[in-house]
Amino acid sequence: MRMFMLVAAAGLVAAVAHPAAQTQPNQGTAGRGTVPRRPAVAAKTTSARVLVKDQAGTGISGVRLLLSGASTGEFTTGAAGTAIVPDLKDGMYRVRCEREGYITLEREFTLHGATWNPIDIVLDPAPPPPPPPAAPPPPAPPELAPGGPAITVSIPDFVDKNFIGGREPMKESIIACKPLETVRLLQMREAVARHVHDRVDEVVYVVAGEGAIKIGDESVALRPGSLIVVPHGSGHGFERRGRNPMIVLSTLVGAACEPSKAEP
Repeated sequence: MRMFMLVAAAGLVAAVAHPAAQTQPNQGTAGRGTVPRRPAVAAKTTSARVLVKDQAGTGISGVRLLLSGASTGEFTTGAAGTAIVPDLKDGMYRVRCEREGYITLEREFTLHGATWNPIDIVLDPAPPPPPPPAAPPPPAPPELAPGGPAITVSIPDFVDKNFIGGREPMKESIIACKPLETVRLLQMREAVARHVHDRVDEVVYVVAGEGAIKIGDESVALRPGSLIVVPHGSGHGFERRGRNPMIVLSTLVGAACEPSKAEP
């Protein structure tokens, strides 16, 4: 009895002296203790080779590949029409193929466990652009108003009856007023400043007197019988020379006659 008590007391002392011994798992006993964790395994990835070719089987370079799905990215095919797409996880993907001159195409594919995935895509050529619209027919020429009766005038007789007064710098007389022209008789004692006819050409015929017409920077002498055609938009002016007035017949061609707005 005394021996048993001594052994039990010795065991109690050992347990108090080494408390960790009570909590240390018994790894040798099945079903008891803590199981160590296994290290995490990285997800596997693979690559895909995309080959884009035409209907004849020739690779097409410069094709833009837009990848979406389990992974995303943008790639371009090389000279042989291929592009390597790396680091792809298993899953569903869609690739969009774009290149000028070909119809844009989208293709779906699935990756699952393979280490190498060839993907072949055939692009169709884009249809030719539609022809340009036909040019509209030219507008019909405007109908001309009736020209009215013919006009016959004796210029010397008209001048005798309508000669410029002694103090008038210029006298203008409308001889003919038609839908597309205005015929005027101009009698000038003084110079006519530079001016422009925006819409009409002017045909000038010198009846009497002498002077000059300046068109742009060029000055041309005028005498009886001189004929000058001044295109519309050309700045011009008249100069009288000598003692007598310069008398010219001026025809404005290309616009309807407006006697109240007639220009020299």
